[in-house]
Amino acid sequence: MKYKAYIGTYSVRGSKGIYLIEADTETGNLNILNSWIAESPSYLAVSDGIMYAALECSEYEGGGAASSYAIASDGSLSLLSVKPTSGKSPCHVCPSPDGKKIFISNYGDGKLTVFNSDKGILGEPEVIAHKGSGPNKARQAGPHVHCSQIDPHSGRLCVADLGIDRIVVYNPDDMSEAGSFATEGGSGPRHIVFSRKKPFTYVVCELSSEVYAFDVTDRRSIGVYSTLPQNYSGQSSCAAIKLSPDEKYLYASNRGHDSIACYEVNPETGALNLKKICPSGGRIPRDIAITPDGSFLFAANQNSDNIAVFKLENGLPIETGMTLDIPSPVCVLFA
Repeated sequence: MKYKAYIGTYSVRGSKGIYLIEADTETGNLNILNSWIAESPSYLAVSDGIMYAALECSEYEGGGAASSYAIASDGSLSLLSVKPTSGKSPCHVCPSPDGKKIFISNYGDGKLTVFNSDKGILGEPEVIAHKGSGPNKARQAGPHVHCSQIDPHSGRLCVADLGIDRIVVYNPDDMSEAGSFATEGGSGPRHIVFSRKKPFTYVVCELSSEVYAFDVTDRRSIGVYSTLPQNYSGQSSCAAIKLSPDEKYLYASNRGHDSIACYEVNPETGALNLKKICPSGGRIPRDIAITPDGSFLFAANQNSDNIAVFKLENGLPIETGMTLDIPSPVCVLFA
């Protein structure tokens, strides 16, 4: 089976920007098919044939930017627009279900940027600034918006803020605030995934190396689960969190321990059962992604400049030995 994926990178160690790769899982061959120049495209998302990228740099009016690209039938990209986010260090992009709004998370100064998109052309930004801090003075002196995702059940936008230990909820039509739910102080919520079949949401916390499970119906806590072995005492921080396509398994990446934690999901309660923690195949696994058929997992190892491929057997990652060298990969998006 052949899989194609776009890779977002940081603009270091000779990286060109966005790469299109192909992995042939039968032969073990991995190849770079094409690349496009972009300034630190640290997160990518696709909606209605348009790719959007968060450009985590300071090249645009002293801050970062968002860019949009038309995707041709052969997977090649054509730049449509670039707009400053009016925020610092944009690190995540989330299109609305209809593709008419694009939400950009700015980690550096805790701002959420909202763009209208007209067939991929970005309009002028609306900026929402979070306020507050957390108990970790080194990492939570102020807000740090890290991710936004649409709750498929309510249609509301949930925004994870690492700096204030909260997930702030918005009505996306007018961006009015619609409440929030919290993780423990100092945990640092980073990324969110939602079950589409059940009212469960999972939040990976960067600072505490934990996954929080919630019932989104009433924002009730289901449980808190460590991503690390019990006897581990070194430095580590979480990065990515993903559900398998059948929603039977959940995965989270550990940077420092350099591993992937795999949990089985209880389909009735949403509770997690840790099944395996395996090496990520490199250093600092910034992102992980699962093929649409649920057969393979790709790990983007930022500091060892490689993409490692794992076969999923009964949900568990198994090393294949397949790897591809790419400078500073930080996002994997299947074509």
